[in-house]
This record gives sequence, C-alpha cells and structure tokens, in this order.
Amino acid sequence: MTPGVLLKILSTLAFTVMAVGVRMAAPRIPIAEIVFFRSAVALVLLLLWLAATGEFPRALATRRPFGHLGRGLTGAAGMFANFGSLALLPLADATAYFYASPIFVTLIAALGLREKVRASRWMAVLIGFGGVLAMLTEHVGFGNFANTLGAQGLGAQGFGAGVALAGAAFAALSIIQTRRLALSEHTAAIVFYFTLLTTFVGAAVLALALAAPSFLPSQAFVAPQPRDLAALVGAGLMGGCAQIFVTASYRYADASLLASYDYFALVWAVLASVIFFGQWPSTPVLLGAAAIAGSGLLALVGERISVSVATVE
Repeated sequence: MTPGVLLKILSTLAFTVMAVGVRMAAPRIPIAEIVFFRSAVALVLLLLWLAATGEFPRALATRRPFGHLGRGLTGAAGMFANFGSLALLPLADATAYFYASPIFVTLIAALGLREKVRASRWMAVLIGFGGVLAMLTEHVGFGNFANTLGAQGLGAQGFGAGVALAGAAFAALSIIQTRRLALSEHTAAIVFYFTLLTTFVGAAVLALALAAPSFLPSQAFVAPQPRDLAALVGAGLMGGCAQIFVTASYRYADASLLASYDYFALVWAVLASVIFFGQWPSTPVLLGAAAIAGSGLLALVGERISVSVATVE
C-alpha cells in the first residue's frame, strides 16, 4: 500500500471518528457550538502543522480572498447541515447521504456551468440518484407518502434526510469552488481559510443567539459537561487530522487514484454505527449506499478511460 493510499484511508477513518464525536454531543450541544469547537480546535492543529512543516505563514498567501470567502460560506452551510443530519439520523445513514455530493457536482457543472458531461457520468448520476431514492424510502416512506406529510410532517428522520441532502448539495458547491481555487492557491491556504471561516460562522451564530435569544433559541450556548467537551475537542482534533491526512495524501498519489478510496468512509460509518450506537443500517440504506458508491466508482472509471483514449489519440 502506497503512502498516499494509506493517508487517504486514514483521513476517511478520522472523519468518521469526528462524526462519532459530533453525534455524541449533538443531543445536548447546539449545532453552532459544535461547528465552532470542531473548527477552532482544527484551526489550532492546522497552524501547528503548517509551522512544523515550515509553510507558515508562506503557504497562507492568497490572490483570491473572495474565492475563499465563497468557498468558506458554502462549506460552513454544508457543515451545519451535515452535523444537523448526524443529530437526526443514524451515523451510517447520514454518511451515505453525504456521499451523494458527486451527483450534485455533475448537475451543477452541466446545468449551471454548462460544462460538457460524458455519458458515463450521466449514467453514474442516474445510479446514484436511484441509491438516494432507496434510502429515502427508509426515512420518508414513499409507500406511505401521503400519510407521512400529514399533521405531524415528515418526522425527525424525514427532516434529517432533507438536511443531509442539503448538506451534500452545499458540499458540491464547495467542491466546485475548491477546484477553481486549486488552480492558483496553495492547498494549505484553501484548508486554512475554510477552517477560519467556519470558526467565525459558528461563533457568529452563537453570538446572535446570545444577543437575540428569541430569534435563535435552539442555538444558545450550552456549557459542555466533561463528556461533551471531550467529544467536541475530539471531533475538532479528528477533523483537523483528517484534513492534514487528505492534504498530505495528494503529495504521494494522483487525485484520480485516491478518489476511489473515499468510500472507505461508508465502511467505517457502518462499523461505528454498530459499535458506538448499536444501530444496524437497514436494507434500503445498505442498497442505497452501495448504489451511491458504485456510481462514484463508475464516474471515476469513465474519466480514466476517457483520459486514456485522449492520450492515445
């Protein structure tokens, strides 16, 4: 196993441990507070890493501050949504919805940016969309859809599925913005400014809830108990480590090779969901997750074949 592949797999494991910490804290701690702790702790870790590698502050120079701002705001929205879905859904389910983001990337690129999309990617989108529908039958219940939309609304899991899909859509916007920034910006700068902005957004929401408690009562600061504080700090440390691992992995291997290892996160999420929360994914969720992972791999294989043909020609 090459160093790049090992680091990529470690990053998926670290992200999963981060998600466990978030889910443990979520029943008692507001989402804005979780976002703040996760980002602030990771920010300190990132600064230490940059200093240790001799890249601070040189790597933080930027020529596109507004690009970082846009990426940070969409990323913060995605983080709020993803953490919210972890509070409402089983860990494996929320993780599976997050990996629907490549579907949104393709749709945004084709419909919003007018990029040319190959047939293999459209096929991958259809397969992935089928996987999303399969998971929605578990959380929304299409067989009983009219009753589901009754007086009690979608319920926590139906709402959680919607929040998770919103998180995947925001993640897709963030991915597209990151690709554009990567053409001219240092990777460390992209990671740093994203983490800085999510720290600021989390703090801003907490401050707004303090200044206007009737406006955001659910986001009022809660003094964390030792167990919750450990979960919050652990989530921040694991989130920071995951970012460092995934950044370092691209020093040793191509992005196209490493992309297929993203789906290890689904494996870790299933194991963590069973071990820490005693929750086995249902059959629709497992089938949907498999379809989403398969769609991502199909898109990757299609891109590699296209690149190989273009090289030969």
